[in-house]
Amino acid sequence: MNGRDFGWTLAVVVAALTLTSVSVRAVDEPDDLKLLAGTWLPKEAILGDNKIDQMVLDKAQVVYEGDKYTIKIGDKEEKGTFLLDPKKLPKTMDIFPTSGDNNGKTLLAVYELAGDKLTICYSLTPTVRPENFEPDSNTLLVVKYERMKP
Repeated sequence: MNGRDFGWTLAVVVAALTLTSVSVRAVDEPDDLKLLAGTWLPKEAILGDNKIDQMVLDKAQVVYEGDKYTIKIGDKEEKGTFLLDPKKLPKTMDIFPTSGDNNGKTLLAVYELAGDKLTICYSLTPTVRPENFEPDSNTLLVVKYERMKP
């Protein structure tokens, strides 16, 4: 094998290894959009220093399908779309309601997804994203959800 052939062979091997490692990395990284799919029930919610009444939580649920969501609280309903960025720390969620009381607004949030448990900290201030999961002001709502079992 001459020098030029060795160079091409090395380039092909490096390219193949790079593609393989990229594919393995993509498979290893969880797809939060798929993991989020389903119905979630709020188990605890805190707005600033105020705990949300359990009777309200018992009437609520969130359903995620693809990049769409539906929130139901009693007979009220809100629908919209959302965008996840699982590469940021903490992971971020941009929420775009298309119906309901928040129609036309953009809500910024951070989330943590661990199996059948989901925690989201929503900012009620449209231009401010929460930095963590502490409801340190009455403009931050932290909700802890559990996936509804079939």
